[in-house]
Amino acid sequence: MSDPLNKIGLNRREFMAATAAASAVAASVPGSAKAAMPKRGGTLRYSTRTDGRALDPHKSFVYYVSNPMALTTMGLVDLGKDMSLQPGVAESWEGSKDLMKYTFKLRQGVEFHNNRTIDAESVVWNIQRMQDPKIGHALTRSAIRNIERAEADGPYVHFYLKKPSAVLPANLVYYPVNLIAPDSVDTVDTHPIGCGAFKFKSWKRYAKTELVRFENYFETGEDGNPLPYLDAIEAYPKREDKVRLTALRSGEVDMIENMSYFDAPDFIKNESETYNIFKSPQVGLAHYNIQSKSGPFAMSGGADAKLLRQAVVHAIDKEAIHQAVFNGLGEKMDTFYASGSPWHLPDVKAGPEYDPEKTRFILNKLNMKNMPIAVVARQAYQYMRNGAEILHAMLLDAGFAATNEVFDNPVLQKKYEKDDYGIDSTASSFRFDPDGHYGRWIHSDAAANKRRTGFVNERCDALIEEAAGISDFNLRKEMYTEVDSIVNDECVFIYHHTVPLTGASVKNLKGYAPQLTGGPNYHNGGIRTAYFDS
Repeated sequence: MSDPLNKIGLNRREFMAATAAASAVAASVPGSAKAAMPKRGGTLRYSTRTDGRALDPHKSFVYYVSNPMALTTMGLVDLGKDMSLQPGVAESWEGSKDLMKYTFKLRQGVEFHNNRTIDAESVVWNIQRMQDPKIGHALTRSAIRNIERAEADGPYVHFYLKKPSAVLPANLVYYPVNLIAPDSVDTVDTHPIGCGAFKFKSWKRYAKTELVRFENYFETGEDGNPLPYLDAIEAYPKREDKVRLTALRSGEVDMIENMSYFDAPDFIKNESETYNIFKSPQVGLAHYNIQSKSGPFAMSGGADAKLLRQAVVHAIDKEAIHQAVFNGLGEKMDTFYASGSPWHLPDVKAGPEYDPEKTRFILNKLNMKNMPIAVVARQAYQYMRNGAEILHAMLLDAGFAATNEVFDNPVLQKKYEKDDYGIDSTASSFRFDPDGHYGRWIHSDAAANKRRTGFVNERCDALIEEAAGISDFNLRKEMYTEVDSIVNDECVFIYHHTVPLTGASVKNLKGYAPQLTGGPNYHNGGIRTAYFDS
């Protein structure tokens, strides 16, 4: 099999240099050191910030960053701790010279949780079901949008593509392309049958998720013994950051994700002797989306509409957001990937500078002083709410008649569909290949873009399409640098801050460390290799 690192266009020297910083962070995390003799057994009580909306992983994608249900899934391709592509259900893969066809060789003897063998026919069935617009989640369908057809051939699955692609293997990672047992489809909404390290037992939304160890999981640990080591997981979603922290301190749970940005510094300083602390430098990227499908900011509105969007950006003080929302943690951003990522783009041209006087000048010039603008945010995420609050204050100060409302996700989704908002305080979870961001958020045909922002730029579309079809790492970076420079100039999709994550656990939890991006589920690591030493 070819080197998995090459599947993302990096040679080994480039990759190791690019991920040195991330490796240094991981090495400093308590509990991440190799254990000589991991102990088997025990139940991990895990508290997360959010919960899924449904159980069918094709209809409602399993949230890669934190949702424990991600541990029930697997794809053809897995991820390493450093975001490198690793074999998953497929033991190897190869692309044709023209990158119009990929062949994946399946591991032999890998099973779904109902003990049915995963064969090529079941993989093809999964792909076809995900492609169905009546079933597949928009994010999932966008990941496999380039697949013309999939064919089973003994232990092989052949993918025939619509256009050349260097990123198909990355798009077939279990997030968002999850495999379920075909003969379980009638009960998938109530009892999903996946093929990950843990089996589903029960779920009550925003109350409790129960998972148990899959005894026939194929992966082994570095000690040569079958994974996972834990017998079970109990997950307790708790929306509020302080509630999760209290649950850890009181002994209600063993591990939490996503500590408040205002609690994390003191916790790290004062309680690192009592708890393991886990840092992830960039779980995602916080951004503001201006609704540009219709109304005064519309991309079709010409120079005046663009000038109005510039007026919004002139009102945004990223340093104030850095301090007030993120308490100085993480990084201010003008591009998607943070400085520790191989895909960081240091030469991107920033958008309009912070200058509220220019905002006032533009509004007066266009005779739109006190122009109404509705700021919205999702209830589930405190940093999104806080980001909306400070943006609202900045817009008011600069001369907009801004409002600010927070909604539960179902209501917010309807507002997106009806173009019933002005600017959205939101974020994107980390994409391990740039096409996962640019192809699914920025391209004019991307489902998320069409449903929400309405960004349209022919040059960006062409660059994104071309970059997805080549393997040259440096050339792809040059293309994405131009894309983000255009994005910043058009002032629709406004990058502003990384979303770092600090988690914590009891001291006797060993063998666990989050991925570079916070994911608990990855090749030979995360919760798969976690265990209690007493």
